[in-house]
Amino acid sequence: MAQSSAYKHRARRIREGHADPADRRGSWNGVMPVERRTPTLHEARERQRRKYERNRCLPDRDDSFCFLPLIPLRQTDGHALLVQIRA
Repeated sequence: MAQSSAYKHRARRIREGHADPADRRGSWNGVMPVERRTPTLHEARERQRRKYERNRCLPDRDDSFCFLPLIPLRQTDGHALLVQIRA
């Protein structure tokens, strides 16, 4: 089988005394970084449930926050009076 030009270039650099690029590559110690596992049914359902759930005001959460809109009520002297509406 023929050798690639990249292999020939690396071999030549090693012969000339330069560092071997393979020495700088980290060892994964048998770990396959591209290996994937199928999620369980519970994980798949939970992921779908949370897919579009970002910043919602849910009463069962203590750490959640919600922005309440400020609606202009009326205009007086060119200034809008703003009232905060609670849900």
